[in-house]
Amino acid sequence: MEELFPNAATELANWKTPFQFLVCIVLSAQTTDKGVNKVTTMLFEEYPDPLSMSKAREQDVYSIIQTVNYSNSKSRYLIELSRKLVQDFNSEVPKDVNNLITLKGVGRKTANVFLNDLYKSNEGVAVDTHVMRVSQRLGLTKETNPDKIARDLEKLYPQKDWWKINRYFVLYGRYICRAKMKKTRCVFRDICSYCKGLPIE
Repeated sequence: MEELFPNAATELANWKTPFQFLVCIVLSAQTTDKGVNKVTTMLFEEYPDPLSMSKAREQDVYSIIQTVNYSNSKSRYLIELSRKLVQDFNSEVPKDVNNLITLKGVGRKTANVFLNDLYKSNEGVAVDTHVMRVSQRLGLTKETNPDKIARDLEKLYPQKDWWKINRYFVLYGRYICRAKMKKTRCVFRDICSYCKGLPIE
């Protein structure tokens, strides 16, 4: 996968700071990166840092991000996590999973995506729908629970490479190993349970 995506990087855009990147990831839950990118330019013009976001009115944040799925909840999450950053972390985003998951709207997957992409951290593997699909089709796991899939992948890959898994599996799942396909470009089709019977694209 590294050969297919030699310049692999997050497709979330418009962020300049760790705080802004975390906001992008929170917004991206159940939403495409393109959908997030459409709202973050205006969002960060209005609320570039934890202090400004912590003072925002929920309705004002909602009016900017309303095209994002679950925008009502996410408006509240962004304000509450910003307040906690200001109050408990001196407006700095923590660099470890245990502190990150104390922030509203930040679960273990979000925390690992943040740390993997920003710091190449190897605290854990982040499993989303793309990672789940690719892992299952390639026979790397039989699990359906994201946490259990993460544990399986962590057993298969050396810890120094954990940060890479989400980055490459997401791109592979987004552009090659899609949820529904009539043809395939899969380079693993000889071992892929889904692609074996599909014509080559």
